[in-house]
Amino acid sequence: MTTTQPTHIRHAHLVGAWLGTLALALAACSSAGPSVSPSQTIHVIEHPTSVTYVRVGSISDCADPTCLGDYYAGMSSMSDATTNEVVGTFVFECFVVDVASGLFHCPSDMLDLTGRGQIVYTESVYIGNKAAPAGPWPIIGGTGEFLGVTGTVSSPEDSTASDGDFVITITR
Repeated sequence: MTTTQPTHIRHAHLVGAWLGTLALALAACSSAGPSVSPSQTIHVIEHPTSVTYVRVGSISDCADPTCLGDYYAGMSSMSDATTNEVVGTFVFECFVVDVASGLFHCPSDMLDLTGRGQIVYTESVYIGNKAAPAGPWPIIGGTGEFLGVTGTVSSPEDSTASDGDFVITITR
């Protein structure tokens, strides 16, 4: 005659084993990979290399130079603002959301800092309107050294750079 444990004891053992495995997995993930310091500022300058304006509005018979839904897509090299050395690339796709003001929404801009990882942020920006505010925009993701960071990306209003000027502020 074999004895069996009551069902509730077997479930308790399974749940306990599952929780133990989950705790080990979470501990391994939290200690994996390099980590960025708790507070850090990175200042880079954008140098556009490949930018295309796509006229989607023309499909809906919009004859204006800029139409709702049109977008920019492109890639730029990025250099350190102090040393002027190339430190990575910037990839973006920005859609027209308000023609009159020149407001574009860029749902997931990506800064790829060579050998360090990627920073992804979302941005709404006025293209062609220098008087409009420029950020800060929230960081929404990252890889490598920037995995799990929070913070913002902004573009200084007093920038003298002819190309894009970005200040990345990491708060965690």
